[in-house]
Amino acid sequence: MATLLLSAHYEALHAARTSADYAAVISALDTDLNAAMARKADLAKAEDKAIFGDGDLAEVRASIADCNSQIELIEKAIEGADLRRAKAAQDEAAIDIEALGKDAKAKAADISERWRKVYGHIEQIRAELFACDALKRSLIATDGEFEKARRPDLRINLMSVRREAMAGPRASIPDRLSRPAVQADKLLLSFLSPGGPLETRAGVGAPVAGVSSNSDFHHPTDRGA
Repeated sequence: MATLLLSAHYEALHAARTSADYAAVISALDTDLNAAMARKADLAKAEDKAIFGDGDLAEVRASIADCNSQIELIEKAIEGADLRRAKAAQDEAAIDIEALGKDAKAKAADISERWRKVYGHIEQIRAELFACDALKRSLIATDGEFEKARRPDLRINLMSVRREAMAGPRASIPDRLSRPAVQADKLLLSFLSPGGPLETRAGVGAPVAGVSSNSDFHHPTDRGA
């Protein structure tokens, strides 16, 4: 009888591979165990009655022995399935960690490549900035010649040229952005915004905050030279 009851779960036990598979089998076995325990309680009552002549005592006790065997077998099956479930869960966790490791390595390679691009863009921007500055100084000198020649109509409005060239759509900010990224983004946008660091409104030769004269300014590459 007990063997017949367990055979209903044999295929599931044999096919189980994952912790979820074993958990499902254990749940089904628990249901059978509860039913067997309830049957045992009923048989205990029947045994009491049979002792006093109400029923076949030998038959009842044979049924109780069979029920005890069934309970013992189900409990062993549950114990074995639970051990396999724990082992499967451990293996799955190890696989998950390995997958996380592979994912982390892939993301590290991706971010490394993106930082290389950021570096390349920054160096390209610096080169363009130096070229723009040289052209700007040349145009300022040319404006002086136009002023002497009383041809203000030929002067170039450098601020308008820059603003027009740098006007355009801005990339949308992600919903989640770290504080350093927010600060870096604000710094980058300041170069595109009116009143930013590229729009020096002080007159030629006028003192700039923190710099009393041209001799006080040193480019980082000049330090220690």
